[in-house]
Amino acid sequence: MDHFIGKLIAKNQISIEKVIEVATHTGAYLIRTRHVQNKGISEDEIKLVLQSLADFMNRNFENQFNEEDFIMMKDETFSLLKNPAFDQEIQEYFKQFYQ
Repeated sequence: MDHFIGKLIAKNQISIEKVIEVATHTGAYLIRTRHVQNKGISEDEIKLVLQSLADFMNRNFENQFNEEDFIMMKDETFSLLKNPAFDQEIQEYFKQFYQ
């Protein structure tokens, strides 16, 4: 997350919406990667990923996110994972941070 937030700041594209977008994509990527590596992922592991992202956001953007933002982040993370083309699309999403 530090890398992606740094890139957004460098491009003057930082906003609450962009931070949530990066968090949802990062969370979905981590959950999917863990699922592929272990041929499954537990509910506790999913909660740990989401909680880690929420902690990062709270620590780095103190008092800028509320409960609705975190619910939206969680819901969007799961929505991304339901996309059959997720593996390809997540690669395309993260390419923007390496240009």
